Amino acid sequence: MLYKKEKAVNELILKHLGSMDDCLKLAFNTVKEYLSGNIEEAKLLALKVDSSETKTDEVLREIMSKLYSGAYLPSLRSDILHLAQDLDSLANAAEACCDFFLDQRPDIPEEMRHKFLGIMEKSVSSCIPLREGVALFFKDDDIKTIREKAREVGIRESDVDKEEWDITRDIFKTNLDYGHKIHLRLCVESIVEISDRAEDASDQLQLIIIKGGL
Repeated sequence: MLYKKEKAVNELILKHLGSMDDCLKLAFNTVKEYLSGNIEEAKLLALKVDSSETKTDEVLREIMSKLYSGAYLPSLRSDILHLAQDLDSLANAAEACCDFFLDQRPDIPEEMRHKFLGIMEKSVSSCIPLREGVALFFKDDDIKTIREKAREVGIRESDVDKEEWDITRDIFKTNLDYGHKIHLRLCVESIVEISDRAEDASDQLQLIIIKGGL
C-alpha cells in the first residue's frame, strides 16, 4: 500500500513538471510577442498561461492529498511537499511576469527589447536542468546525474543575475525619466523571479538527497 501511494505521488510529480514546463514555455512566448509589438497575440497567450498555472495548482493539491494520506516516510513527506510547492511557485512566477507585461504595459525602448527577451530566455531556461533533475529523482535514476543537474540550475541562475546587473546598468544610463527607469527595473525583476524560484526548488531537491543519505 505504501509503495502504491509513493508511486502515485511520483506520477503526479512528473505530471506537475509537465504542467510547469507548459506554463513556462507559454510565458516566454507571451513576452516574446509583447516585445515584438503583437499585443493581441500576447494577451491570448497570457490567458493560456493563466489556464496552465491553474492546472499546475490542481496537480499540487492532488500531491498534497496523497502525501497527507501517508505516502513516503514522515521524515521525507514534508520535504517532498516543499519541493512540489517550490515547483508550483515557478508557474506562479511565470504567470506574474505575464501579468506585469499585460497589466502594466511597460514601455521598453526598441534598442533594449532584445536584451529583455534575452534575459527572459535565460531565466526560463534555468528551469530545464531542474525539470530534468526532479524527473530523474522520481524515476529513481542516478543520483550523481541529479546532483549535476541541480548544480547546473545554480550556474544558470548566476548567469541570469549577471545579465540582470548589466540590463539594470543600461537602463539607468539612458536619458529616460526616473519613473520610467524604475518601471523597467521592476519589469526585469518580474522576469528574473522565475530563475530565483528555480534555484529555490533546486536547493530543496539537494536537501532531500542529503536527508535521504543518497
